[in-house]
Amino acid sequence: MLGYVLIECKRLLRDTGFLLMSVLTPLVMYVVFNNLNVAIGQEPRQAALYTMVSMSAFGAISGVLNSSVGVAEDRALGWLRQLRLTPLSPLRIVLARVLISMLLALPPIVSVCIAGALINDVQLSLPSWLAAVGLLWLGTAPFAAAGIGIGYLLSVRTAQLASVFVYIGLSMLGGLWIPLAAFPDWLAELARFTPTFRYADLSWAVVFDRGPSMGGIGVLIGWLALFGVFAIYAYQRGGRRA
Repeated sequence: MLGYVLIECKRLLRDTGFLLMSVLTPLVMYVVFNNLNVAIGQEPRQAALYTMVSMSAFGAISGVLNSSVGVAEDRALGWLRQLRLTPLSPLRIVLARVLISMLLALPPIVSVCIAGALINDVQLSLPSWLAAVGLLWLGTAPFAAAGIGIGYLLSVRTAQLASVFVYIGLSMLGGLWIPLAAFPDWLAELARFTPTFRYADLSWAVVFDRGPSMGGIGVLIGWLALFGVFAIYAYQRGGRRA
């Protein structure tokens, strides 16, 4: 399993174009949405903290979900058939792919947090920085599982379209682009059950010095279980068609 992870990491590092875009896109959106949130009346420090977390989360989610394209390409090339000949169980293969996908979340998270500190003078204690970044990284696990399921189940082109639809739709609905306070009451209530809102809310709780929501953590764990089952099912079904 470790050998498989290392092989895939070396392949990812060769795709410099993808890594560069995964950093630049959330950085540009951080600057745009931070100015927008200030323009609609948020206090500048609050806007900087809110947008830093939300755009870090958006960049991380888009990175791990876009990994579905690589999974779909591997299946089309017959790599999945080769994996099924190894002693690795479907669960361990899926877990390895989840970890590999989660590594794609680190560049956008770190770059946006650095931008927050340099551009908007975001100041947090070291434990708060470590907690916010750590939760932003660990919280990508449900989305990584969803991306893997999409990649194993769909063709390359369809997987790409599905991933874009999922991460943009969930980001908008989950309050990563516009705060829930601007939503209609019924939509804000619905948004609280999305994995995107509960994921970002873990780090919002850190930077705004409030306790984490245990109910929110439970919702996120539920999404992780659901997407994990989906990924294993997709792997097994994709293997039969590979």
